[in-house]
Amino acid sequence: MAALKPVVSVAFAVFTAHQLGLQDTWWAAISAIMVMQDSFGASLYRGLLRMLGTICGAVAALLLGPLIAPYPLAFAVIMCLTTWGCLYAALVYRHSYAWVLMLITFVMVMCEAVDPQGHLGLFALERVANVAVGTAGCLLVVALVEIRLIAAMLRGGQGWHELLGPMSGRLTEAPVDRKGAALHGLQGAIAMIVLSAAVSYWGLGPFAQGMVTATAVLVVPLDTAAGDPHLLVVQRMAQRFIGCLLAGFVALALLPLIEARPLWCQIALGLGVWAATFLQTLYPKGRYIGVQFLVAFLMVFVQDQGWTVAEEPALARLAGVMAGIVTLYAVFLLFRNTARQTAN
Repeated sequence: MAALKPVVSVAFAVFTAHQLGLQDTWWAAISAIMVMQDSFGASLYRGLLRMLGTICGAVAALLLGPLIAPYPLAFAVIMCLTTWGCLYAALVYRHSYAWVLMLITFVMVMCEAVDPQGHLGLFALERVANVAVGTAGCLLVVALVEIRLIAAMLRGGQGWHELLGPMSGRLTEAPVDRKGAALHGLQGAIAMIVLSAAVSYWGLGPFAQGMVTATAVLVVPLDTAAGDPHLLVVQRMAQRFIGCLLAGFVALALLPLIEARPLWCQIALGLGVWAATFLQTLYPKGRYIGVQFLVAFLMVFVQDQGWTVAEEPALARLAGVMAGIVTLYAVFLLFRNTARQTAN
């Protein structure tokens, strides 16, 4: 049953996004997956953070994009400072997920501002709308199978505080090494300068995915109990790449068999979501691989025009992920060599 909830959530989100005529509907599908937690309260909390971060990132980029995008140097500086600030906030302050989503959305919308053929306002609105549809779809599915929620509704609303308990339990702020967080975020900010130059000067669109990769993999626990942060980031890099690569291979193998037939596309989508979710429950240590597989898989099988699928989105994501990993790892090596020279 647990593995079926994401399947139904994605199906509902995609259907609703298609009915509304939204573009980039894989955002709705991805939101339907990423918001889902074990309980309604935890899912609601994560959904609220995702919506808040997405709206704030979109608004900030809408205000700055037209002013900054024509100037490559200013674009790189703003992207660098925003990356450092959001990463630092995500590592130090509570509601970390909202800061991460704010940064990701800001990066996406700012990269759209660089594109002379882009429609910035529409792009930002579509991003927010898709996230809202996916989040709502996820919460609806979780609510329908949450026995305690159904019982509370039958009692006339009594017991709601128990369902929202997971929300209040996540509001405590753990002590964090702020200096370490600042240096950790600085690595992502430096990588962002390189990737921003690739987008702004040479118009390399897939590098936008590289920006997202270079920031998302850096959000790891900095406490000593979790282990070496550098090692954790490297592991997330490898898992992100493996997940995207597997999705690309599966998509390339399935597409010739499916031939854009709607029923088979939907069956492939449902089976892919179910299999990835089921494997995550069996092998929790490989959860991040499963998540990245799902994201790339959804980008192939959730398209704007009905069920005409193509492998280009997954391949573009894979190229962007690889660019982000290579750039960030080069920055890691630079920091390590600098630290060694300083120690000597």
